Amino acid sequence: MSSSHSAIAVSPKGVSQEFDLGLQVPADFDLQSLFPNDRLFRLHPHWFVTNFKQNDSSFSVNIKDYATQEKFSLTGGVVYPDTAHEFMRIKLSGGLEKKIIFLEQDGTLKAQIISNHDPVNDDDPLLLWIRGIREYIRLFLKQTPVTLFFRFLMNSMVLKMDPSQRKISMMITKITAIEVLVIILIVVGYVFFVK
Repeated sequence: MSSSHSAIAVSPKGVSQEFDLGLQVPADFDLQSLFPNDRLFRLHPHWFVTNFKQNDSSFSVNIKDYATQEKFSLTGGVVYPDTAHEFMRIKLSGGLEKKIIFLEQDGTLKAQIISNHDPVNDDDPLLLWIRGIREYIRLFLKQTPVTLFFRFLMNSMVLKMDPSQRKISMMITKITAIEVLVIILIVVGYVFFVK
């Protein structure tokens, strides 16, 4: 995610900051179909998601942060406005009192965070969540064999795991890749130097 962001408004209602996500999204792009059930919350790399309940656009969910071990409940709503420049609005209450708006400005996708109190810090967990949402959206902007493979992988495996399972799977994948590379090097060395 682009680290450039700026506070664009300060009002009695709170602080608003905008973050450039660096994606060019068509005006008719359908975000709603990408996030059935609790998938939107599972895109945060550190959140264990439990007891998700949804009623139309309202939701309630229990979260445990894998990094901080903090537990909190979130309630709020997710709305997909039917406007030319706004794709999604997330209103959070409970553990977080913020609004996140995904909108198109100057041809690129941007996220706007509106906080009732202080501005968002660089280590705020919402920025990790926005980065995860951005990378997931990126998979649906192109139709290539690579993006189709990673869509399948994300939806059928990765997003069904909790953060600790993802970390273990990533470690096993890296170890397996190193083992395969070592085997290939041994075979190539044997073919070229022993024969």
